[in-house]
Amino acid sequence: MNKKHRLSRRRAIVSGAVGATAATIAAHRLGAFEQGDFRLRYMLGSCMYGYTDVAEVLAEVKKTGATAIDLWPKVHGNQREQLSELGEEKFISLLRRHDVRVGCITQYKLGPFGLQDEMRLANRLGCQTIVTGGKGPKGLHGSELKSAVADFVEQMKPHLAVAEETGVRVAIENHGNNLIESPDSMKWLAELSPSPHLAIAFAPYHLPQDTRLLGNLIRSLGDSIAVFYAWQHGMGCMEKLPKDQELLQMPGRGDLDFTPLVAALRDIRYSGWSEIFMHPVPRGIPILDSTAAVTAEINRSRTYLQECLDRVAAGSQTSEKRPSIQQTEGVKTMNEHDTETQERIVGPYNELSQHEAYVLLQQGTEPPGQGGYTMTKDPGTYICRQCNARLYRSDDKFESHCGWPSFDDEIDGAVTRRTDADGRRVEIVCANCGGHLGHVFEGERMTEKNTRHCVNSISMRFVKKGRELPPMIVKKEEE
Repeated sequence: MNKKHRLSRRRAIVSGAVGATAATIAAHRLGAFEQGDFRLRYMLGSCMYGYTDVAEVLAEVKKTGATAIDLWPKVHGNQREQLSELGEEKFISLLRRHDVRVGCITQYKLGPFGLQDEMRLANRLGCQTIVTGGKGPKGLHGSELKSAVADFVEQMKPHLAVAEETGVRVAIENHGNNLIESPDSMKWLAELSPSPHLAIAFAPYHLPQDTRLLGNLIRSLGDSIAVFYAWQHGMGCMEKLPKDQELLQMPGRGDLDFTPLVAALRDIRYSGWSEIFMHPVPRGIPILDSTAAVTAEINRSRTYLQECLDRVAAGSQTSEKRPSIQQTEGVKTMNEHDTETQERIVGPYNELSQHEAYVLLQQGTEPPGQGGYTMTKDPGTYICRQCNARLYRSDDKFESHCGWPSFDDEIDGAVTRRTDADGRRVEIVCANCGGHLGHVFEGERMTEKNTRHCVNSISMRFVKKGRELPPMIVKKEEE
């Protein structure tokens, strides 16, 4: 257990090719913390795309704001089996091509006592995390539970020796109907663990949907958390449901307010992986019909989580459950979005991801589908993703069934119309920064105003009513 792990030449090459080393990441995050900043470090769960070809999934990693992939095996995904079929050299070549690292390998089927070969594979791939389930009696409480967790930890010791040798953390998910399923079992695991190579994969889905309990549990577990699943209990994931009900597992769609959870992660300076996640029924199918739609849905959740972080950073987060829409109506908050003014600041525009830049700066178009803000009905304001300028009110949004968010009016002076490069359509751009939004069509008779602003979700951010609008960013005028 005290043997110092030595990084092999091959692993060093892989790590350099597909992402920053752990030391580099740690140094980067330490610098961010010193500046008072905090960000979630995302990896993409391959099973979100079902049995899609692993090369196609790898191409989506950067589009979701992630830097790493979590390889899932059957029945949830099959990308781990695809790795074996391809062979390690070809798979590493794919990682290099897409500038992606393996952040985690999920292996429930092997169990916590069958991971030694998998840990050695992870070592060769430069992967430092494996997620699995616990092993032992179920439904215990009190001293019996503590004793059972202690027995489990004792049985893990030979496997933790391999984990230390290979530089891998074995993260046990709190899974329903399992030894490690309750808050108490998670606390005992953290307290009794003899090594930092035995950790916890924190899944809110399998815990009481109580934001205060979840936030305090995160603070209690602290550095023991290696993986955080952005996943909530919606209407279940064991029986086939209509898609809109199934998607309630995704952050921002169901009732769970993630703000207290990300506040707790920020408090403990969480540096592990975060994975936006849900289960479809049946297992092994993508959560939505197309790869592009899956990516858009993950980005919708990522936008919501960023809004939660922004609220925490602004100091407006509380440990209480967020008020309902009915509770916020009629109550004056920081910004009700109903005035024609917005605070302005001079500075650089918001940093854009590659996909965001493709749409906003290169006049690209995101794929149609029900992802993003297409189906959003909450009251609030849509702002420019690049400069935060107010663009549209939710009151002017309507369902056009065209595959993109549609509005029949804009906030006065917020949108500029110009002839599109194709010479036929009318392009709409943000009047402040010139970022491409989409196109406007008239004469379709979909609403009384007879106008449809067809807008890319990725060009906007949605700020719910009752939450403070960020300042609009303007460029300093040349002297």
